[in-house]
Amino acid sequence: MRDRYDEIRERIDTFTIINCEHRNWFWRLIGHTAVVYKDPQIGQLMVLESTQMGKSGISGVQLSPMGKWVNEYPGTVKIRILQRPHGYWVGNVRGQQQQAAFFIKKYLGTSYPDVKSWEGKKKLILSALDLEIDGKDILTYTGDDQGIFCTMLVIMFYQYCGLMESWLLDKEFEPDDTRESGIAEKLLIDCVWSDEIEIY
Repeated sequence: MRDRYDEIRERIDTFTIINCEHRNWFWRLIGHTAVVYKDPQIGQLMVLESTQMGKSGISGVQLSPMGKWVNEYPGTVKIRILQRPHGYWVGNVRGQQQQAAFFIKKYLGTSYPDVKSWEGKKKLILSALDLEIDGKDILTYTGDDQGIFCTMLVIMFYQYCGLMESWLLDKEFEPDDTRESGIAEKLLIDCVWSDEIEIY
């Protein structure tokens, strides 16, 4: 499915997942994940992401107006809108919206993993590699790099707001995990994602 951003905008809300496919083959192979935050006061849609170097020239966790972000992204942008089952308690959704604001205030400006250091590179590499022995992933990053990469941020956001199980570490996720049939979908609590919709 493919829709114009301005035509689907009213359906997009906080917690909508963004999955990107860059035009450059190398960055397309790596992938990129972000999430939407909708300001409850004015309805402004913002993209919450962590990048090595954003459009603003800033590295790390940042917010950008979604319309501008979609228009300038050098590749394909696909979204998955969070859907709640019939009868889901509306009061809890408001609480989750407030938690989302707290999360953004807490983590905005946090750095991206230091890709110039071995620790930062190792953190990113191990997020993509999985090797389980006796039910435990032995390739889990245990170093001291404090940076947050793109999919890690999205999973942290969902877990902080009570929308996702937290038994699987946020740093173990990579962009493919939030795509259709990815592992992240199996960890959602009382909600599901829509099928991917390409927007332009």
